[in-house]
Amino acid sequence: MLASSRRLAALAVAVVLVATATGPATPQARAAAPPDSKIGPWLARLIAQGSDAPVPVWVFFTDRAGSERDPSAFNSGRPLLSQRSLDRRSRRGTLSGLDASDLPVHEPYVRALVARGARLRGTSRWLDAASVEMSPRLAAEIARLPFVWRVELVPRGRGIDPVGDTERVSEPNPGRAGPLPDDAGLRLTYAPGDTAYYGGSFRQLSMMQVPKLHALGLSGAGVLVCMLDSGFHLGHQAFSGLQVVATRDFIHGDTNVDDQPGQDTNGQAWHGTATLSCVAGSKPGTFSGGAFGAAVALGKTEDISSETPVEMDYWQFGAEWADSLGADVISSSLGYSTFDPPYQSYTYADMDGRTTVVTLAAVEAARRGITVVTAAGNAGATSWHYIIAPADADSVITSGAVDSFNVVAGFSSRGPTSDGRTKPDVTAMGVSAMMVDPDHDAGYIRASGTSFSTPLTASVVALLLEAHPLWRPYEVREALRETALNHASPNNDIGWGLVQGLAARSWVPSTTDVASNPSSRGLELAAGPNPVRRGAPVTIRFAVPRAERVRLEVFDLAGRSRSRLFDGMAEGTISLQWTGSTGGGAPLPAGVYWIRASAGQSPSGRLEASRVRPVVLLP
Repeated sequence: MLASSRRLAALAVAVVLVATATGPATPQARAAAPPDSKIGPWLARLIAQGSDAPVPVWVFFTDRAGSERDPSAFNSGRPLLSQRSLDRRSRRGTLSGLDASDLPVHEPYVRALVARGARLRGTSRWLDAASVEMSPRLAAEIARLPFVWRVELVPRGRGIDPVGDTERVSEPNPGRAGPLPDDAGLRLTYAPGDTAYYGGSFRQLSMMQVPKLHALGLSGAGVLVCMLDSGFHLGHQAFSGLQVVATRDFIHGDTNVDDQPGQDTNGQAWHGTATLSCVAGSKPGTFSGGAFGAAVALGKTEDISSETPVEMDYWQFGAEWADSLGADVISSSLGYSTFDPPYQSYTYADMDGRTTVVTLAAVEAARRGITVVTAAGNAGATSWHYIIAPADADSVITSGAVDSFNVVAGFSSRGPTSDGRTKPDVTAMGVSAMMVDPDHDAGYIRASGTSFSTPLTASVVALLLEAHPLWRPYEVREALRETALNHASPNNDIGWGLVQGLAARSWVPSTTDVASNPSSRGLELAAGPNPVRRGAPVTIRFAVPRAERVRLEVFDLAGRSRSRLFDGMAEGTISLQWTGSTGGGAPLPAGVYWIRASAGQSPSGRLEASRVRPVVLLP
């Protein structure tokens, strides 16, 4: 029962991060502010230093010039999204139609920035903002424009590098493919699900029960996985049958996602090529990704050159592109915490699921029905130690790394998030995982890092969505969590533990109240409306069949009691209202809270029976 209660509460956690109205939103315009207060602190420091060196800057606009309140604008905005994207939202998104954040930014605002000398890098519909390159001095001038709400530096950080050295893998049957002759003269064929089909990749997949899913006929067919990474070299033999739907280079503004001589640092595409193979590579008898039948969209979002650390706006553009294509899954083995000067690094306090731009982008993707799988990071043995953005988002699936014996890797970044949530969510093999050799089109290597446990986890997600096309992101996450090997006692080293794909396929979502111990003794609990806006009353009803002591309390996700609503003798049905406040009357922030009713009393004074119910407070 404890696991069931945890499942219900965790389902509700995801709901608050993706809950929204189903119709077009009509948000209030961002309030105007004095120019100096519009400038972010990192950018203000550069302005004070008198720097004229161009830097990437986010310019956030106050509004969309009224289009957000014009119903016809939503019709004209539909061409920005594919029919596949709209269909995915209707099946899986809590944002089922178009929202104001789907409308393009107001083009005259962008032209005004360019006319003043800013170089446009891209625009974000979700943020209602433009990313431009300009001097800090010009940024100060632009902050004075009446339609500019805020200007701040685009943070620059570095992606997740593999840990240790790579190891070359010998091909088990070099030069041989297809049927194999045996001693009896019969023809033996490699088939998905057979041990021989996977070659050296069998262990990393079998740990997650993937061959058993393949044996059922699942391959990821019909699922679109968007890979956001450093680049992709598609000449490898394991990509000969790869279904590529779209490519986009967000660094150079073209569709070439491979290394581009004269533009890219040598090896630019290495990391993305390796992660892609873990999802969709295939050479029967030698190697297999977990979802070899899935289609892919490839977004090149990280510049690996030491002179130009990655700008986090590329990830934002990539996520919005994935949404427009109708991607079902985003797999991203990138993450950000520390930056190069003059950029101030994030702190652990910022890993709260609601601060960094890249985390907010991941949440927006989930709101639109995309299941986002991201790496925990390789900082477990460093002074940072903790997960990195966007792994701190509650509505994403954060993957940690274990070895082939299911022992957590020392480098795998640990939880919790700074606001106390358990992370990572699950783990997969990320120590000496097998993948294609990006430098040799017929070679294979082993490498380590959460960069590789992540696409392995994403491949299982693709299989689950093939089997359950109506599952929403939070249902996918809970299926993985509640069937993983450590689901009974999740912790901040491995979360809920090693993914078990076959068990996850059979998982059944629960949306009813669940007794938190086996002996509920007739105690009943209900709460509604749910979700509810902050400040609006929630009616809570509980019932006990006989006169006994009842305690009704509100807990936050960290397990802290925030309000005691009832404590005394009760019999029959009792109703009361709660307005989302603490026991002292202070309003609680938006989020998910547990209502727990406990009843009965043992000789030791302990209340013996209880039920829990999640309540979601919307902003």
